[in-house]
Amino acid sequence: MLSNHIFYFILMVYVVSVIVGHGEITNCTPDRRIILSNCSFKSISSNMTIDNRTLTMTIPYSLHKNDEKTYPVQIITRHNSEKPFIRFNLNLIQCISNQSFNWTSVESSSTLRGEFVRTVLTDKNIMYVSTGITYLRNLTSINCLTKTIYRTDDKELFQVNFKIESTLNDYCTKDNLCYPSDIYQCNFEQHRCVCRSPLQSYLTTDQHSICIHAVKNLTQCTMKHVRCLEWCHLNRSATVCTCPKDLAIKKYINDNRAYCEGRKNEQCDSFIQCPLEYICIDGICQNTNGKLHQLLSFDIITISIIVSSLILFLIILILAVSLYILRRQRWKKHYHPSIDPVYKRRQQTNLPTSSDYDNILYGVFRNNIQLSSRILSSNDDQITDTSPFTTSDSPSYQPKIVFLGGEQQLTAIYA
Repeated sequence: MLSNHIFYFILMVYVVSVIVGHGEITNCTPDRRIILSNCSFKSISSNMTIDNRTLTMTIPYSLHKNDEKTYPVQIITRHNSEKPFIRFNLNLIQCISNQSFNWTSVESSSTLRGEFVRTVLTDKNIMYVSTGITYLRNLTSINCLTKTIYRTDDKELFQVNFKIESTLNDYCTKDNLCYPSDIYQCNFEQHRCVCRSPLQSYLTTDQHSICIHAVKNLTQCTMKHVRCLEWCHLNRSATVCTCPKDLAIKKYINDNRAYCEGRKNEQCDSFIQCPLEYICIDGICQNTNGKLHQLLSFDIITISIIVSSLILFLIILILAVSLYILRRQRWKKHYHPSIDPVYKRRQQTNLPTSSDYDNILYGVFRNNIQLSSRILSSNDDQITDTSPFTTSDSPSYQPKIVFLGGEQQLTAIYA
């Protein structure tokens, strides 16, 4: 029996666990109690709306796993099909000139007049709640060094109202069912939550599709309550960057690096690289082979137009020359039809001999002289000097006859 008592005594020495009056499990026995008053929430985010002991907040999904360790209020999900719950750090409640306490227990209720249930916190300051309104009171903290128990005033009631950020394609019937309302809006045709412009969708590491703002650098992140991610480039980690959805897609080099690849024949710059076989020319991704093909096509078209123009010009020139020659031939036939036959007939006619031709011309000339003499003598009886004509019968008179020739065979007679 004595040995059994000694065993239990040693066990009590090594394991001293005292359950105090309100359910806290600790390894010390406080002998002093301090009631805290004028406690309130402290604000650490623009997403929080705080009115003394009331905290209202729409909790955003974490972009990356690392964010969960730093944010005091987080969404906890195990499976996408399960309803998420909220991990809440009670260290947001401060008393005595912003002094923080390691709260070890708290009483909570989902209704103001409902039963308050005390919860002993396994992890100091951490409690898990669901969406909606939760009331808190009698927060307790134990300091074993000073053997002091701290507790908030019974009359001070804390209220938290948590909502979880909407995700894309959540069902909705009106805008206030998609929140935050400055990030999401309801598509009334499909009854689904969608991003407001200029925001775009982003898939978190927990596979939740949410809305973010993609910017070239964080200085452009000026929208309230909106999370921003910079465009990916070679010097940025792949886990903290994205690409503008309308301009490029995210391409991974490895697990730690990614870049933005632009679309064919669309915008490119120092952030947006062109696909393979494309180069950035004047801010546009252009295919070098296609460019050469376009140039060749353009040259072929140009050459074809030039050759066609030359052929047309030659045809017009040939027609003009042919028309000119035809008109000239018609003109010759119209103005020289009588000359050519006469000329040909005269060429075919045998000319008289020199003596016969002279006698013929002389006879004609003699008759003309005689006829002229008669006419003059009948008209003027006073003419006394007619010797040139009266002596014309003299055998010694020999007029000079000259054959001029030419096309019309002209002859001149000199008396």
